[in-house]
Amino acid sequence: MTTETRRPHAQEAQILELIGKGWNNAAIAERLYCGKQAVREVRRAHGLPQAPRSSWRKPHPKEREIHQLLEEGHTDAEIHRRTGAQPVTIAARRHARKIPPALVPRPAARPHPREAEILTALQAGGSNNAIARELGVDKVAVARIRRDNCIPNTFERKRAEAPSLEERWRQNVREVDGGHMEWTGHRATNSSGTPVLRFLGSWYSPAAIAFKMRTGRDPQGQVRAECDVHHCVAPACVEDEPGRQGIRLTLRRLQGLPDPPTGTCPDGHDLAVDGRLDARLHPYCEGCKRDTSRAKKQARTTS
Repeated sequence: MTTETRRPHAQEAQILELIGKGWNNAAIAERLYCGKQAVREVRRAHGLPQAPRSSWRKPHPKEREIHQLLEEGHTDAEIHRRTGAQPVTIAARRHARKIPPALVPRPAARPHPREAEILTALQAGGSNNAIARELGVDKVAVARIRRDNCIPNTFERKRAEAPSLEERWRQNVREVDGGHMEWTGHRATNSSGTPVLRFLGSWYSPAAIAFKMRTGRDPQGQVRAECDVHHCVAPACVEDEPGRQGIRLTLRRLQGLPDPPTGTCPDGHDLAVDGRLDARLHPYCEGCKRDTSRAKKQARTTS
């Protein structure tokens, strides 16, 4: 119904005046003794929005004091203790004024009865678990005393004192004839006997370390020796996949052989990505080799 066809309410002027002051429908109906539906019709006819939800909330007897304490940064619990207002009421005022929650200061921890003994053991280099077992205290308390006195834990101290990755590599190599290097450290437990290096809880490839020492960058793909010495880890002998393919392509061209084919292989693999040259300089597709290996593995698993 539009404003031209509806019949104006007898108290429409008074209703509009109270709507302009922000009163809600229930409050206007109670004040003028008219129905809430009549107030809704006046709002709708004049295109006026509904009153905000805050108009339904009655002011707290200590509203001004609550707002002042909120501005001063007190917590809800402290305001409740001072004014007696419910925490829900205080939280609503805090949200309406967009005041962030107050930061509650953390009480200082009481000194541990055996703090002096724990501190002495920590300064001597003991670990949290060992000190807790020896003194019969909680390891959480030991960790707190370590943190409060800025004493590094055992792992951090060992990490700082440990040699670098390159130093560990040098400790496990031995030079042989021809400038090659033999690995004297750990090897893989499988039949390959591939050299491996354990450093700070992780396993590394000595060949990859040697490659980075020579080039200053991380390798791409598998790093292997391109010399005749099996598992040689000399920096001058190891290459990653792009370097290995570049060397083999150069040797192929020196022998007067044509460049490897381009495009796609019969199985649809892109040779620009999967094209390879083996040690005999014959081209092959790494994608086909990978698919064949997966098919054999799946056949062994299902059989």
